[in-house]
Amino acid sequence: MTELPSMTARRNALDRFDRYGSERTFQVVWLSLIALFMVFIWGFVQLADFSNRVHVLIFWSLLSTYVPMVIGLSLLWGHVSRSTRLVLKALDLATRKEPAETAGAPDRYRPETDPKSRLWL
Repeated sequence: MTELPSMTARRNALDRFDRYGSERTFQVVWLSLIALFMVFIWGFVQLADFSNRVHVLIFWSLLSTYVPMVIGLSLLWGHVSRSTRLVLKALDLATRKEPAETAGAPDRYRPETDPKSRLWL
């Protein structure tokens, strides 16, 4: 039996995303960015003359600008990567021939006990 090109493409995308977009890679890159930022701040502290008020102002504006930006970008990166993984996994589960068991999926062979439970979807 031959596979459709779309199914092959989905499987390849999932495999590639699992290989390159893993949580471990995200953590390594995040920690290396933090290390680079700390080296940058250390260099600034070594070169700055803190008796000069302009240097103090530049230092605090650097911290108040870059720290929230680094934190926000890392959180956004993690959110997008998790969301993409969920969408690709949903596409994979939706295109399978046989139904797969999922944690939140109702049992389709047993009727729902509460008819009002569909209202909260």
